[in-house]
Amino acid sequence: MTTRRSLFRSLGLAAAGAAFAGASPKRKKKRTAPEAIPAQPPLLKPKALKPGDTVGLIAPASYTFDLWKLDDAALRVEALGLKPKFGKHVRGRRGFLSGTEEERLEDLHAMFRDKGVTAVFCLQGGYGTPRLLDRLDYDLIRENPKILLGYSDITGLHLAITKKAGLVTFHGPNMIGTLPPWSLELLKKALFAPEPIGELTNPEEEDPLNREFPLRTVSPGMARGRITGGNLTLISSTMGTPYEVETKGKILFLEDTGEAPYRIDRMLVQLRLAGKLQEAAGLVFGTCTDCAPSRSGFELSLSLSEVLDELLGGLGKPVLAGLLFGHTKEKATIPIGVEAELDASARRLTVLEAATTA
Repeated sequence: MTTRRSLFRSLGLAAAGAAFAGASPKRKKKRTAPEAIPAQPPLLKPKALKPGDTVGLIAPASYTFDLWKLDDAALRVEALGLKPKFGKHVRGRRGFLSGTEEERLEDLHAMFRDKGVTAVFCLQGGYGTPRLLDRLDYDLIRENPKILLGYSDITGLHLAITKKAGLVTFHGPNMIGTLPPWSLELLKKALFAPEPIGELTNPEEEDPLNREFPLRTVSPGMARGRITGGNLTLISSTMGTPYEVETKGKILFLEDTGEAPYRIDRMLVQLRLAGKLQEAAGLVFGTCTDCAPSRSGFELSLSLSEVLDELLGGLGKPVLAGLLFGHTKEKATIPIGVEAELDASARRLTVLEAATTA
């Protein structure tokens, strides 16, 4: 018995055979070379700061709800021996943002364009920089290389400017926030001397048996490469865009705050599925503040250390955890784009290359 399926199959084969018999041979298409991927611009370093230089203060992300904190930001800049210059729109507001996209872009571009401004410091993170990335004038930034300083949501600017302008930037304190003496000295070392920063480590412990800032070897070994990274949430949210992090052969540093272990797990898995963790030469995971399981889900949750051991410990490359940068009271300043060496066994990250020029 002929079924409908066998009938359709025989009719299809007959039609295909007739079409093949009557068709003239087709000329093979000439293969064309795949479109070249634009290379990252050559590395460009900003000038080191000198006492008395003017620093531009901008708010490219969240609104500063307590405007008195702008006075404190100016004092922090002056503590560095520098002169603060606020952007025109730092008091602007559009909901949770510090002004419209046009206003925030205007302040950023104006500071890079202003020949009297030597560096650009961000007031705070929060959220907002991803909205700006496809509208930044990267040629303007490259033609006027200056220190760009900030962390948290400022990671969006670090990723994009490093990739599109080739400029070394600095993951370090925002000017609205704490700047204790240890952090202040590291910041000065990073921004004022055109020489390698050297070893980055945590503050000296008062009680070595009850450490406040422990460094952990997640996976031993040594690696060398250029530094890249920043806030994990921002790195995750820019995946699949022209601004996603490039990790091949690099030292990748990550940090975050206020994220439950399962959310840290989710973002790290995303980076693993994209090959970003495997391509890195080594990894440094900072101190993740307020990243413990909630009390209601504690018994059902993995701890952050378990997540890091499982997802990073099995990569077969050096991984260090616990370095203080980002959302911590004390924080190191890390130059993005320069050569560094990670010795996870010795719990040490050393910046080998100067990040600024004289």
